[in-house]
Amino acid sequence: MDFTIRKICTKIITGTPSDVEEQANDFLSKLDLLNYVDVKVANSDNGTISVVIVYKEVRKLNHA
Repeated sequence: MDFTIRKICTKIITGTPSDVEEQANDFLSKLDLLNYVDVKVANSDNGTISVVIVYKEVRKLNHA
């Protein structure tokens, strides 16, 4: 019997805008676009930003 596990995950990246952009682009390029949900960006007062990437993790389990 096959089981499918789906869960919603978040990846939070914080830093300078250029560092965050590079890390977010790298993470999104490795993510299956069917699992992509949303991206939220927040600014802080000290010049850093945080990006929250929401995505689905889907795994198939084969159970005999």
